[in-house]
Amino acid sequence: MRRMAVLSMLLALVGLTGCVSMLTRPEGDGGWSAEERERQLERLARASGVDLDAQPQAAAPEESPAPGATPSREGTNGDTPLTLADALARAATGNRHLAEARAQLAIARQRVWEARGRLFPSTVGRGRYTWNTAEQRNAVPIANISPPPSIPIRDRDIGTISGVLTLPVDLSGELRYTLAAAQAGYRGEAARVWAATLDTDVVVIGAYYNLLEAERLRDVTTQTIALHRKQLTFADDRFRNGRLTKNEVLVVQVALRNSEQELRRRDLAIDEARFAVNQAIGLPIDAPTRVIDVAERPDLPGEAEALRTAYRSNPALAALLEEQQRLDATARALARSRLPRFSGGGTVDDSDSKIVAPTLIGAGFVGFEWDLGTDTRREADIAAARIAGDENRVRTERELRELEQAVRSTYRAAAERLAALDTSELAVQQAEENLRIRQQQFDVGRATSDDVLDAEALLAQERAGAATARYEAHTRRAELQQLMGQSLDALAKGR
Repeated sequence: MRRMAVLSMLLALVGLTGCVSMLTRPEGDGGWSAEERERQLERLARASGVDLDAQPQAAAPEESPAPGATPSREGTNGDTPLTLADALARAATGNRHLAEARAQLAIARQRVWEARGRLFPSTVGRGRYTWNTAEQRNAVPIANISPPPSIPIRDRDIGTISGVLTLPVDLSGELRYTLAAAQAGYRGEAARVWAATLDTDVVVIGAYYNLLEAERLRDVTTQTIALHRKQLTFADDRFRNGRLTKNEVLVVQVALRNSEQELRRRDLAIDEARFAVNQAIGLPIDAPTRVIDVAERPDLPGEAEALRTAYRSNPALAALLEEQQRLDATARALARSRLPRFSGGGTVDDSDSKIVAPTLIGAGFVGFEWDLGTDTRREADIAAARIAGDENRVRTERELRELEQAVRSTYRAAAERLAALDTSELAVQQAEENLRIRQQQFDVGRATSDDVLDAEALLAQERAGAATARYEAHTRRAELQQLMGQSLDALAKGR
């Protein structure tokens, strides 16, 4: 016994020494050293595709493509360009926001199992082996016998084991309403996962079309630079022949430099758009991702049809309805807890005692537990649950109104972008014809460099407007599909 006591004291001392920093420093150390924290950060960085030791990359000299040339869509590492459907498929497994939403759904699933388990029997087992310093005995006084005889009443060493099985009898319905509340919570979380999926898809589609738009605007700027260089060549020739003033040549030179600076700004916009695509689909942020252009126009459903579909399929609205059922079921479960809780079950006890017999004893029982709620906490919980239900009803009403506004606004924004696309496509043709006429007039001396530059600027503006209108129309259509609660895969596949 003394050796065991000394050993226990030594173990306790060692444990206390190891916890000195935890007990004496308010921030503690969490059991991780600086090296361990670095290893954990490196592990998470590898999983997220982040390089903690990023090295500066030498910028490759950029060459402007020839006028009318189509920019290459191959990545610098030879990877196949991404289609929109591929990007959405990658986001389904690589997007971190969506992974968080799925983790919340898994938590809600376990809460359902926990609530369901309350209806099942609970089984508890206990065991103990005790070493006593001596056996206890009880002296029996008998006349004329000294010393009096004694009988043992407790063994010196004894082991006991017991088990209790308890089955709840849900006469009040409290446990069933608790399970119904947990199941409604799971359905609500599933609706939020679908909302997160649609939100992620919209982010991917928006980033995808932003990258396409940035590339098309760069193409427009490249074409404008080519036109400015051609115009500068003509202006220099005419200046050397005495047919043009130096001021008109300078105007063209300034326009060319401004266009070259605009090209640098377009390159930055492409990089930022590519970073956004990589972030959304889970690729390394600086991956040289290339995307495939989308030429078709988006189709719009009817506005009334979009509203009807949104009211019945919008995941945010569905989550609020499930939350309403969860809150109502929770309030009912709390109200049912005012009634007694009944249960029944059995017990079994066994020991290695040599004093009593039999050592194995079984028993059955029924009983109840009744919390009269005299501390008023339960009534406060019931009132809070009912108020939360009323609040959720108001939130659902607000969501309905906001959903109608969003659907109508997004639908009309998409329709406006489609109309702008039609206008811009016609305007591009007219601007090209206008530039051709101005260049002919310049060649014969009937137009100045300013006139040609104005025509080139008009053409660039209309080309940029057409590219912007097309991709913004696709983005507005995706946002409308999200509000309707419909999968965006069909849009990505051109259906």
